[in-house]
Amino acid sequence: MRKQHTIGMVAVSLLLAPGVALAYDYQYDPSDYAIEVVEYVQGGPVPLDWIWRTPFNLPEGALGRPTIDTTGDWSAAPPEYPIAVVPVYPAFRAWELVSIGEGGHLILAFDHPVENDPRNPCGIDFIIYGNTVQVIDGDTSWLNGDPNQCSIGTASIWAEPGTVSVAQTHDPDHPELTIWYTFDNPPGADMFAPTLGRVYDPDHAPAELPHNGWWGAPTHPLIPFNPNLGPADFYGHTLAYYARRYGYSAGGTGFDLDEVNLGWFRYVRIDNPAGSGMSPEIDAIADVDPDAPAPDFDCDTDVDADDLAFFELCVTGPALGSPAPGCERSDLDQDGDVDQSDFGIVQRCYSGPDVPADPDCKGL
Repeated sequence: MRKQHTIGMVAVSLLLAPGVALAYDYQYDPSDYAIEVVEYVQGGPVPLDWIWRTPFNLPEGALGRPTIDTTGDWSAAPPEYPIAVVPVYPAFRAWELVSIGEGGHLILAFDHPVENDPRNPCGIDFIIYGNTVQVIDGDTSWLNGDPNQCSIGTASIWAEPGTVSVAQTHDPDHPELTIWYTFDNPPGADMFAPTLGRVYDPDHAPAELPHNGWWGAPTHPLIPFNPNLGPADFYGHTLAYYARRYGYSAGGTGFDLDEVNLGWFRYVRIDNPAGSGMSPEIDAIADVDPDAPAPDFDCDTDVDADDLAFFELCVTGPALGSPAPGCERSDLDQDGDVDQSDFGIVQRCYSGPDVPADPDCKGL
């Protein structure tokens, strides 16, 4: 009890700590994502890339990381210009994603087991990125301007959910033997949250993006978006506010393997039922990083009093045993307990409310 009280007292002194600048240089690794197309059945008709007039039927578009920068659409900019993917302007080119027509499906594989890891942020084990778009107000299109001048006037999103299943093994010669574990819909593929390709960072906007004064380094696609937020939370706010709530997350729809009582999987299947009236688009599927950059226990991009309160509940003291179920992420130095050394990491990472934590703060 004394250790918990001491930690709480120090937490009070941290409330005045200054915020830190956001910067994160995610190092791409193909194994973080699905790397193989096992099977693609287009099903019914799929949309066209309206610039090239070619269909979204290249399944390789779903491999690798989610799109960072797409192109102009003639309204926001000419097609030869790169434009950052933001919640109101998604990936939309034929090489960036694949669409699944009615009655079709897509099966992708990882090169390793994706685990139901209790250390994963907010319990999310994998993320599916589509091209869901936040509707600005029903009439306004994104023209690649100042996100502080773009107000979200509706809670509507344009989403096309596909049914998601996972399997541990899959034999293409005997597909009937595969055991698929299906998630309730929702969550589904190509749903909230829309992809954010770059962090909102006006002080470090790269010059190679034309007319860019707001979008900085690429986001981190292995960090889940806050699962407690939805489209209604951004109604009446600016796009800049929207993007700040992402921090360094790239968004996407998060899935928890607890929902299907599975310890791990290697294969993902996305189905679009006949008669759905939609065609889900898939950009990427990512394995969540259990060693997220900062001890942001509630996935709201900052490290503040809420995270400290959670940490206090998880304290065990030195060499007093493993963290309780649900507290596994609080053992930040992975030494089998939650003690003062872990609190030292929280202390270094403290940013304050609504200020993204320094992703290098853990210093491990």
